[in-house]
Amino acid sequence: MSQVRYQSISSDSEYAAASAQSRKEAVLIYKHSSQCELSAVAKEEMLRLSKSGDPPVYEVVVQTARPLSNRIEQALGIRHESPQAILLKDEVPVFNTSHLGVTAGAVRKAVQELA
Repeated sequence: MSQVRYQSISSDSEYAAASAQSRKEAVLIYKHSSQCELSAVAKEEMLRLSKSGDPPVYEVVVQTARPLSNRIEQALGIRHESPQAILLKDEVPVFNTSHLGVTAGAVRKAVQELA
């Protein structure tokens, strides 16, 4: 069964499913600003995460899903920034970065360090 590896989420239930999936494999929560050029560059990087071994990416567009973005910040204890990438494993953040640090290479390195 083929699984979508990049999808937008905007509800608590979608986030809960993504977080639960992190018990099986690392997943990436990507906070994106639709009004920021730096976020546009970061999104291109996150879309490159489509190789075997790359984590699925769950995009939260902060302009349309602000309540969810805020709840993620509270739940994980990671101050909101955008663009921002948060890698979850076993429902716990194991890596996070923002701004120019949001690259496919940085995410892949973090995933490799989990192995």
